[in-house]
Amino acid sequence: MDKEIKELDLIIIGAGPAGLTSAIYASRAKLSTLVLEDNLVGGQVRSTYTVENYPGFTEITGNDLADRIQAQAEACGAIIDEFDFIENVSLKDDEKIIETGDYIYKPKAVIIATGATPKKLPIPSESKYLGKGVHYCAVCDGD
Repeated sequence: MDKEIKELDLIIIGAGPAGLTSAIYASRAKLSTLVLEDNLVGGQVRSTYTVENYPGFTEITGNDLADRIQAQAEACGAIIDEFDFIENVSLKDDEKIIETGDYIYKPKAVIIATGATPKKLPIPSESKYLGKGVHYCAVCDGD
C-alpha cells in the first residue's frame, strides 16, 4: 500500500514544552502545523509532580501544565499526533521529507524539539531506587 503524501508548512518533531510553544507561535501565524510525538505529549515535565517556577502559575502539576500547553496549541490550530513513530527523515537540499507509518510528509520547514533525557549516574542500583529516593528533575531551579 502506498503512503499518502501530505504537504504542509511546518512539522515539529517533539511535543514537550519547546515543541508545543513552537506550535502555538506557528499556528498563530497561520502556518499549517503538525507536531509529531512518539510518546506522551508534554515531555519530561509530565514526570514532575509540582511545578512552582513556571510563569503564570504559583503551583501546577506537570501533567496539568502539559495538558494546558497542548490544549492551547490545539486551540491555535496545531495538529498533534501522539504515539506516532517517525520512520525516516530526509532534510537534504531544499526538499524535506518525514515518513511515518501512515504518511509521507513534505513540509516547508522542520523544527526539531526532541528534548532531553535525564543523565544517569554510574551506580549499580540506580534504577532499582528510581522514585524511592532517586529522582530526576525536569524543571529544577535549585530548590
